[in-house]
Formats: sequence, structure tokens, C-alpha cells
Amino acid sequence: MSGEILGPINYIAVEFPGGHITGEGFEHVLDLVDRGILRVLDLAFLSKKADGTVSKVALADIEHGGRVDVTIWQGASSGMLDQSDIDKVASVIQPGSLAGILVYENVWAVPMMTTLDRSEARLVGQGSILPEDLLTALNAGEPA
Repeated sequence: MSGEILGPINYIAVEFPGGHITGEGFEHVLDLVDRGILRVLDLAFLSKKADGTVSKVALADIEHGGRVDVTIWQGASSGMLDQSDIDKVASVIQPGSLAGILVYENVWAVPMMTTLDRSEARLVGQGSILPEDLLTALNAGEPA
């Protein structure tokens, strides 16, 4: 990947209480991948047992009601997820839950990033804003 222009990289971590996964989210991710909007870089799942024990769950062992075979992302591994990431997610999910961690590239931005690179512009900042933070800021600006 050296020298390749990439879009912004983000991640989401999602808790599935009681280990219940409908599979609808996988359908949306696959649609975004198929349309060239996202590229899945990592997809990992973990389980937290009632006694607090945490273990990784193989994609082939993820049971859900959706139509997407999640093992299509079996080889997706950028090396970005490490044990500290797993530990952070594990620390906030409830016992009996599953959690999924998705690291993805926003491929839609690559043409823009390529244009900036060609014009010798320099990206000097990048980040994400939590939806809750945006809603708080918007609500704070409303008249009383």
C-alpha cells in the first residue's frame, strides 16, 4: 500500500446485547462495499461471557438472520486492530454480549484526496465526531 492514496480510515465498535445479531448491518456494509463507497480493512468479533471472560469469535461462528455470508471478510486484516483495541471494547460491553469492530476506508474520498495530492495540497487534519456530540452542539444552539 506504500505510495497509494487512501481515503479517511474510521472504525466503529457495536455491541450486540445477548449476542443477538439480525444481520441487516452486514447487508448495508456489503452494499457500500459493492458501490465502492467503503472498503473493509478489519472485521473482528468478540464475546463476553457472564463471568467476564472475553474471547475472539471467528467470523464463521457468527450466527445471524441476514443473507450475507460474513466470511467474505475473513481475510480482511489491516493489522490496525490489536489486543488493546479488543480490551477497550470488551471493557464497555455487558456480559453475555457480542461486539463487532469494523475498520473501514472511506473509498469515496480517494478521488478528492488524489486531486489534493496532485495540486500539492497537504492534509493537515482529520477526525471523527460522535453523533451524540453533534446533537449536543446542535441542541445547545437552539433558542430557549
